[in-house]
Parts: sequence; structure tokens; C-alpha cells
Amino acid sequence: MGLDLVTVGHVLCETIVFADGRRDGPVLGSPAAYSATVAARLGVRTGIVTKVGEDAPSGLLQPLKDADVDLRGIDFGSAVTTTNQLIYSPDGTKELKYLKQAGAITPGDIPHEFRQAPAFHICPLDYEVPLDTVLWIRKLDRITSVDLGGYGGAHVCRATAAQKKFSLNDLRTLISCFDIVKASDEDARLVFADDRLREEEVAQRFVDWGARIGIVTMGSRGSLVFTREERYCVPPIAGHVIDVTGGGDSYIAGFLAEYLRTINPWQSSIFASAVALCVIEKTGGVSASRMPSDEEARARIPIGMVPQLV
Repeated sequence: MGLDLVTVGHVLCETIVFADGRRDGPVLGSPAAYSATVAARLGVRTGIVTKVGEDAPSGLLQPLKDADVDLRGIDFGSAVTTTNQLIYSPDGTKELKYLKQAGAITPGDIPHEFRQAPAFHICPLDYEVPLDTVLWIRKLDRITSVDLGGYGGAHVCRATAAQKKFSLNDLRTLISCFDIVKASDEDARLVFADDRLREEEVAQRFVDWGARIGIVTMGSRGSLVFTREERYCVPPIAGHVIDVTGGGDSYIAGFLAEYLRTINPWQSSIFASAVALCVIEKTGGVSASRMPSDEEARARIPIGMVPQLV
């Protein structure tokens, strides 16, 4: 049976350091791992393309197996597994300190069996999915989405960010390759630091530069979802937040799961908010038990919830 969705980006062997000094890990992390596990738990047949070395702790990938993610796209011959510390500051911002990083993901790393999937989600940590690979995936003519956290946003290594930063032309080319472009409010500030754009202007820029849907997630303030025809703010869903790690990745996984079923961005954004809430009400990195089923996520959507025109 074929796949519905392929996530592309490195998995992490991650230690989370909270603002109050608590530590959790090492655990499985990264946008690719979160989004793959969440989507699979929601009933989407999902595969992952990444690289892992012999240095990976035993059982690191068990959450992917538990969620029934297709692992045929994992290159186990990498020299190292990407390893880091995720450090939260009291103001809610985060820093990723990379201790080891696996190499770039190329078109040859994507199994032929994966290439027929109707959707690809590109979610690197630190530019490990090069623009050439993105352009190759675009030529497959599938639904494509991207998380800009790994292209100048909050996930990139600060020590090398200036050297790796895309030129404005390359960034515009990157965004034009995708049907759906997502950034957190923190990503937006970092990626467009020179322009100092408001969040609404960032979502609009995504659409102006070629995306069908531009998304900016804003944590407790909800999310912005813009298309070429309409601009909406999706309100947050109230809940008891414990650990926001993976919230944005869970949001986009929920969005894609619903979008593949409905092609309706507004319905998808509401479902995405419910999925993200279910995840951030728990902690522990990537685990199948942390991620909601489709039924559990739908149960968290308030009756009558609708997006609000911007």
C-alpha cells in the first residue's frame, strides 16, 4: 500500500533543557520526527526520509515504529546522528545547540517507493535539505509544504547561520516551490529580520511569493492562515499547556492530514489547532502515546469554532 505523506529532514537525539532548569532526554526530536509521528497517529500513511548513524541510542527510533511510520527512507549509514540540546529561555524563545550533525539529504536518499506519495513536507533543522533537493521534489508535482524553522528560523545553528543564510532571491525561490509555507512567529522574526515585517505581512509575503497557503503560528495567540483570496486568524483552543516542544510541528501535521482529506485550509487549520493542543498538553519528546488519534483531536474542537477574517 502506498504512502500519503513523506516528511523530509533529520531526526534528533535531543536533550530538552527547560527554563526552570529541568532536563528531559535524550529523546527523539525534530520537526520531521514530530510531524511524521503525529500524521501517522492521525491515520495518514506516512514515511520519513532522514539519516541516522551508529551513535544513535538504542530505541531512539522506537516512537516512529510505534506509530507505524514507514522507515524505508532512513539512511542508517550516516557518520553521525544529529544530536543537540534544546534550551528554553524564560521569555519562551529557544536555542538549539548542535553537538553533531548528519549530512545533506539529496534526491537519491528518497526511495523510489516514496516518490509516488501525494504530499511531501520538507522540514529541515539546519538547511540539510538543500534548495536543489527542494527543486527536484517540486518537479514530482505533488502537494508540497515547508517549515521555515530550518531555513533561517529558530531551528538553525546560530554559530553558522550567517554563512548558510539564503539570499533574498534563493529564499523567494524556496517559498515559490511550495503549496503550503509555515513559520512560527519566532521563525518569521528571524527569517525576515532585515524587513521587520508584522506577522500578517509575513503570511501575505508567503502567498505573494507563490505559495497557495501561508501560515504563521503564534502560540497562545492562535495562527494566521492566508490564501490568495482570503485572510484568516484561527483562534487558539484553551487547554492546560505542559510542554510546547513540538507544538508547531504537530500543527502542520494536523493541517496536512486534514488538507489531504478536504483541500479546505480553514477546516484544516481548526483541526491543526486541536492536534497541537493535544500534544502540548503532554511532554516527553516524540512518542506515539503523546500524539492524538483523529477522534481524540476532533473531540477538542469547540462547537461553533470558526476562523476570523483579518
